[in-house]
Amino acid sequence: MANYKEHASDNINVLYDVKRCIHAAECVRGLPQVFDVKRKPWIDPNAATPDAIAAVVMKCPSGALQFERRDGGAPEPIPAINTVKPIANGPLNVQGKLEILTPNGEVIITDTRMTLCRCGASKNKPFCDNSHTKAGFKDGGALGADVTKTSESPDKEKALKITPSNNGPLVLRGPVELVGANAKNSYKCDRAFLCRCGASKNKPFCDGAHKQIGFTDNFV
Repeated sequence: MANYKEHASDNINVLYDVKRCIHAAECVRGLPQVFDVKRKPWIDPNAATPDAIAAVVMKCPSGALQFERRDGGAPEPIPAINTVKPIANGPLNVQGKLEILTPNGEVIITDTRMTLCRCGASKNKPFCDNSHTKAGFKDGGALGADVTKTSESPDKEKALKITPSNNGPLVLRGPVELVGANAKNSYKCDRAFLCRCGASKNKPFCDGAHKQIGFTDNFV
C-alpha cells in the first residue's frame, strides 16, 4: 500500500507518500529550506543536516514522511508506549510499534506513526486523507465509556496489531494506551474496537452503528 517517492542525498534518503499526507505542515514549519511546497522537487535533502531532517520527519504524524540514514546515523526509534489519540474533529493519531493487518492476519504495513480515518469518508482507508473536513465530521476527541479488554499482564514489548475489519471497526490487539484529545482521561488495554464509520455514539469506541448506517469497506 505504501507508495513512497525518494529524495536522496549522500547522507540521508527522505521518502514521501502523498496519499498518507494530511498536511499537518510540521515539515514546512520545521525546515522550510528543506520542505518547500512552492518548489519542484519540494524536498531538498541537501539543505540541512541529516540530524535536523530526521528530527523534523519524525514529527510527521501520518507517517507520510520517512527517512533512511546513509551516513551511519541512528534510525527512527520505536516509541516505548503504543498510543492512540483521537484528534478533535479529525483522525486517530497512532504512535508506537505498529502493524496493519488484513482481516486474514497478513501484516502488510509496519510503522511508528499513522493517522487513521474515523469519519468513514476517507478514500484511502484505513488512513486519513482529510475527507473529514469535507464531510463535516465533528467530535471533540474525548473518550467514551470504557469498553476495552485488558489482560492481567500485557506484554509491553509487543506490537500493536491493527486490523480494519470488513465493513466494521478497527480491531486493536496488543498493549495500547488510549488518550483523550484533552489528555484528561486514558485507558490502558490490550484489546479494543474503535469506530471507523463516524456514527458511533460512544467514540472512539465502536457501538455497532456501522451496521445501522450500512458502512462498507473491505480492506484488501
